Amino acid sequence: LTVGEVEQRYESHHVEAEWRYDLRIRYIPVNFLEKFQDDRSTLVYFYQQVRSDYMQYHASKVSDGMALQLGCLEIRRFYKDMNAKGLEKKSNFELLEKEVGLELFFPQQLINSMKSKQLRKMIQQTFLQYASLKEDDCMIKFFETLRDCFSYDEEVFPCELVVSNVTKMSFVIDFWMVCHILLINHFCFQPVFLADFKQIKRVQCIPQPDGKAIINIDVEGARQRLSINVANIPRAENMMDLIDGYCRLENDSDISVIYRLQKHFGAASHVPAAPQHGGKSPAGL
Repeated sequence: LTVGEVEQRYESHHVEAEWRYDLRIRYIPVNFLEKFQDDRSTLVYFYQQVRSDYMQYHASKVSDGMALQLGCLEIRRFYKDMNAKGLEKKSNFELLEKEVGLELFFPQQLINSMKSKQLRKMIQQTFLQYASLKEDDCMIKFFETLRDCFSYDEEVFPCELVVSNVTKMSFVIDFWMVCHILLINHFCFQPVFLADFKQIKRVQCIPQPDGKAIINIDVEGARQRLSINVANIPRAENMMDLIDGYCRLENDSDISVIYRLQKHFGAASHVPAAPQHGGKSPAGL
């Protein structure tokens, strides 16, 4: 969507306090660390985005050891000119603790779980492991370490896969949709591969009378299209945009695979909810 389309579709339905613009990198290429090396601005922005998500949604759930590692990597990156034993100097640590704030680097749960002296010692010891790393090395190590906690290159949406049998009777199976396209049954979390991005030829949203929406996905070589039932049109648009972006990325094309029925998309009842980011779920759309 263009900014003008976003303004027309959402701003008129909400007071200013209910929304904000949030620029996010959503289409993550395979081997993104290698590809982003030629585009450092994108690497730094994506790092800040992922780290913000980690601190907001995941930091309180990881082990103390993991939180210390990730926090010390950010300290090393933040203080890139500090010498290897810089945090062992009392004045430096007090500056970090009182002027900058440990909560910028570590979850409050970790800070509150131990005495100040013990926490200082653990931070100093952990920091030494990364003292020789350069700024970009810290970001790369952060991504590699964080992958053990959650999948930051996935977005997860609750939805239902609509399946038709040979007698044309339809039934619905509850799934979680993980873009790229895998479906994961929320009872057993076994992934089911549906399509490769390069196979997708068209994506279309069909609004339903009950306020829900059906996403139809035409897949090259498939005998029938994929149909996915989602809770509302804004969520459907969110999912379609993600699918479309990955299709364009994989095909190195500016041509959108989204087919819109304009009369259904003139207005939206609410701003799309932010997507959930996966835990240890597998990647692949």
